[in-house]
Amino acid sequence: MKKFKSLTGSEKLAILVMSIGLEASKEALKGLKPQEISKVIVDVSRLGKIPKETVTQVLEEYHKLMTTSNETVAGGSEQAQKMIASLGADQDTDQINTLIKKNTALSIFEEFQQTKTSNIADFLKNEHPQVIALVFSQLKSDKAAQLLATFEKDVQAEIMNRLVVMDEISPDVIVEISEVIQENFGFMSIEGEESVSGTTMVAQILNNTDQEVEENILTSISKVDEDLSVQVRDQMFLFTDILKIDKDAMQAINLEIDKADLAKALKGQTTELADKFFNNMSGRAAEMIQEDMENLGPLKAADVKEAQQNIIRKIRDLEAQGDIVLNADEEDFIE
Repeated sequence: MKKFKSLTGSEKLAILVMSIGLEASKEALKGLKPQEISKVIVDVSRLGKIPKETVTQVLEEYHKLMTTSNETVAGGSEQAQKMIASLGADQDTDQINTLIKKNTALSIFEEFQQTKTSNIADFLKNEHPQVIALVFSQLKSDKAAQLLATFEKDVQAEIMNRLVVMDEISPDVIVEISEVIQENFGFMSIEGEESVSGTTMVAQILNNTDQEVEENILTSISKVDEDLSVQVRDQMFLFTDILKIDKDAMQAINLEIDKADLAKALKGQTTELADKFFNNMSGRAAEMIQEDMENLGPLKAADVKEAQQNIIRKIRDLEAQGDIVLNADEEDFIE
């Protein structure tokens, strides 16, 4: 059982619901959307027995006192099914059951990502490229990139060509594949990723691959559909795209990135790109990085690419946190 500090909001609500009983649960769940209810019920099914100490902490957080004398509260699949039955006519229980199946399936993919890449590759090596593409669609981009590198070039292209044209995937398909994964690996944990378009998934994966794989995939996609290839390229953030970033964002980026990564990442790059970094930091800091670059000597292309990817990931993190804005047009701002 996870410690109180590591519990998610959904898990805390599940513990609260378990502690107050099925009848009172209807009030606790009233007003929640079916998707939110399904998350809580999945957690009820998964958590099992909760120590009294954890229950007390949850109740205290919600500013309530624990009124039961039991040392534990009971979860599990049977308790979850009773909870669904108790919701009554006000809730679409069929929809909630469907969402529970989907959330449970996605949770299996989340745990699947913690498995060694080599083990996943062995599991998928004899599968049809369409099945492999479906699995890729549920993995985080960095894990999918590692996995992609284990396949031959022609298989890489086949997988990405199928992934790039994927729309929203049927929950039934996700459930079916997750059941096969669980049968082979035997785990279940927490909720998975939200769905995104095929072109976005491919772009995110290619942002984490080496240049050879990247070019192989993009060339392959362009042979089938040039427009899709352009869409993927448009959604990829390339190291040279840093030239488009404004001064304020560059200064924020320079404060956050690892200077050792920067020294490696700028090896072999244009003076214009290097100056984009150097002109937005102190003169002394720029001199130190240039000295580091000279001292590094020749570097493997893979090492340079890795350093560039580290910087790109940091830039994406800063953008996601709202600390910088990328590709902002003038019309996005009001004087």
